[in-house]
Amino acid sequence: MMRVLSTVRFTALRMVRNYIVLLLLLVVPIILITLFSFILSGMVTESGVPYINENAMTLVLCFQLFGGSIVMYLVHNDLFAANRTRMYTLPFNQSMYAFSIMMCGVVFSVFLGIILMLYTQFVLGVEWGNWPWIIYNICLLAVLSIIVSLIFAFTVKNNKLAERLVDAYGVGLILLAGLFFPMPDNAFFDFMGSYGNPLVIALMSTGEMNESNPSEAWFLANILLAVICVLFIVMLVVGRRKLA
Repeated sequence: MMRVLSTVRFTALRMVRNYIVLLLLLVVPIILITLFSFILSGMVTESGVPYINENAMTLVLCFQLFGGSIVMYLVHNDLFAANRTRMYTLPFNQSMYAFSIMMCGVVFSVFLGIILMLYTQFVLGVEWGNWPWIIYNICLLAVLSIIVSLIFAFTVKNNKLAERLVDAYGVGLILLAGLFFPMPDNAFFDFMGSYGNPLVIALMSTGEMNESNPSEAWFLANILLAVICVLFIVMLVVGRRKLA
């Protein structure tokens, strides 16, 4: 266990030095949020809330859907590809090492989300409301996305295909949430645009808490937590088979 913990610092450094991930998960959101802040400047909802507040929250949560890409890359590279031989000769448990990468990925993804929140509040004037609750929902989305990414990594033999499936997961949830254009009016799309969509659940949860409806906010967040627990068990099962 201590040997695995000693690798955490180097895993964190590898994530921070991955400039492509920083570009996609930090620089691109900053550019988009800043652009929308100019477009939506002065515009408010019927209740008087600036549109930029909702837009910033949506974008920050959306980009959490892609936080699993760096974890997937490191796990594949270290345990199944380039560094496999060297890693399996080291005196530590490979399953625990994969778990440490996962946890580093969660912290890294949440950290980028908090940076975006700080930027939007102090530079663009976005009002976030209940910070701890929003960060909690960011954590839930980050954990869920990373678990989904690892399930793809453990079950799909072709790594390129697994990467595309992770992208499809993120883009698909955004599309089904109706953020690009309205979805057809039927039972399936209604469900995937509400309780069947983790992104929408997180958005509704933060909205309910900001509107002083804590019981509904907790109910929605607990749905995400339940899904995480189920998929975590699935990830453990397929991960152990893959690492065996």
